[in-house]
Amino acid sequence: MGEHVNYLQPETMSELQECMCNMTEKSVIIAGGTDIMVHIRDKKPHIDTYLSLCRLPEMQGISEQDGWIRIGAMSTHAETASNDKIKMYFYALSSACNHVGSQQIRNKGTVGGSLMNANPAGDVLPCIMLFGGEVEIFSAEGIHKRISIDKFLTEAGKPSISKHEVLMAIWLPIAGNKKSCFVKLGSRAEVTIAQISLCISWDKTDDKYNNIKAYMGAVDTIPLKIEEAQDVLGNSPFSTENMDAFSEILSEKIRAIRMNRKHESKLKILECEKLYKERAVKGVVYDAAACMKN
Repeated sequence: MGEHVNYLQPETMSELQECMCNMTEKSVIIAGGTDIMVHIRDKKPHIDTYLSLCRLPEMQGISEQDGWIRIGAMSTHAETASNDKIKMYFYALSSACNHVGSQQIRNKGTVGGSLMNANPAGDVLPCIMLFGGEVEIFSAEGIHKRISIDKFLTEAGKPSISKHEVLMAIWLPIAGNKKSCFVKLGSRAEVTIAQISLCISWDKTDDKYNNIKAYMGAVDTIPLKIEEAQDVLGNSPFSTENMDAFSEILSEKIRAIRMNRKHESKLKILECEKLYKERAVKGVVYDAAACMKN
């Protein structure tokens, strides 16, 4: 007979606490399951307990609360992409969620699961960082806490969360006049892992673009903040001169990451792709500028 494996599916927070107290290093938490099940199939690790979060109402839904949008960790990519408030206030996130995998993956995969997976090529994480998001964490002791998305990840790109904690929700501060966009370069328009992603936010008054912020994904273990975005794009985001200058800055950053990397990247980059990213980022910048113009 095979070894006994527990499957837990709490329906209340008190039940969740009880389950979390019994989690071990061989236990796994399941959200949508689109990432963890692939890992289990490939690695075939020994697992003693599966803890499913799918029946907890506190982890479902998207709501507006006190100037913030709360996205339950079990909200699917499809639900997040189509939500009117997300499209209104955080269009880049809506667009990113709308480009995750296939329609089947978007219907099943969750935003919380994407953050916990922390894939360097993931589409969601750069947008959460762009908007200064926070994550809500619940512990087995019954303690709720909120931390900035920057503190949620370690330098190695791993979630700083223990086996006795779960990600409950993502909180995004509402800024009514903020616009944003998300673009990515992949091998195909759909069902593709990003080779480079770029999300940008800005405030627009008349024809002026202010408070431009940008993050680039899929080039390092965590999304890269582009400090020069406002200085380079602020006066005229659509001029060829400025777009080329911004492209060169991003290319130099990608090159520096490649040259200074001490360990092999988690991103499975072929040798022929290393220089490709440095050159192809220009097309991503031009796509982003086109989105800003529209």
